Amino acid sequence: MKGKLFNCQNENCNREFVYPSNLKRHVRELHDERSPSSSTGGEKQYVCQEPGCGKAFGYPSKLRKHEDSHVSLDHVEAMCLEPGCMKHFSNKECLKAHIQSCHQYINCDICGTRQLKKNIKRHLRTHEPASDSTERIKCHFKDCQHTFSTKTNLNQHVKAVHLEHRPFLCGFPGCDMRFSYKHVRDNHEKSGLHVYTPGDFVESDQQFRSKPRGGRKRNFPTVEMLIRKRVTPPAKSDEYHSWLHEMETENQ
Repeated sequence: MKGKLFNCQNENCNREFVYPSNLKRHVRELHDERSPSSSTGGEKQYVCQEPGCGKAFGYPSKLRKHEDSHVSLDHVEAMCLEPGCMKHFSNKECLKAHIQSCHQYINCDICGTRQLKKNIKRHLRTHEPASDSTERIKCHFKDCQHTFSTKTNLNQHVKAVHLEHRPFLCGFPGCDMRFSYKHVRDNHEKSGLHVYTPGDFVESDQQFRSKPRGGRKRNFPTVEMLIRKRVTPPAKSDEYHSWLHEMETENQ
């Protein structure tokens, strides 16, 4: 059954909308006499100046959003090396702000998993009981006030936080970092911390995949992954790592 539709009441306009908020926005942008497009007889007056583009918009905010799609690699000075990101920026300050908002991680004190800082509150709610009547399980370690809804969460907390079990070792030569969880170790190995400096990167990939890892079989590296390894030349890797370290120090 078709729900109620909201019709535009302006003459010669037959647009229909499911939500009244969409109708209001339509009227404001196309029929409101105070809108930029209406003041010019419906003509969109904000035109993209990018050569070969020429798209026009009724509002400057929409033009600015569109102009972001025309970022030229000739003006790119910094690129995010986080796995699956590869966003580029005009300077290091913009890259730093991007990393702080999108890739800043902290460890959960309850289960020890690595979570995005912006999502930590949502993650912590997963450890809350389903209702107030649910009895919480208290951690038995001295001075630890954490409580848990399940025995499994308690055991994860004890192993990661109090016993500091780190069974998962980084597979890169020369890196002795260990982790409590396999997925945290995997994220570490995929990060920008390990730039292939010795030898050919294809050969290094093959050597890395040949090691017995256990767990789910790993996929071959994607084109994006191979490109990412070429972004930071070996000669500049130390400088990039130093900059990341300085940024982390500032946030502490």
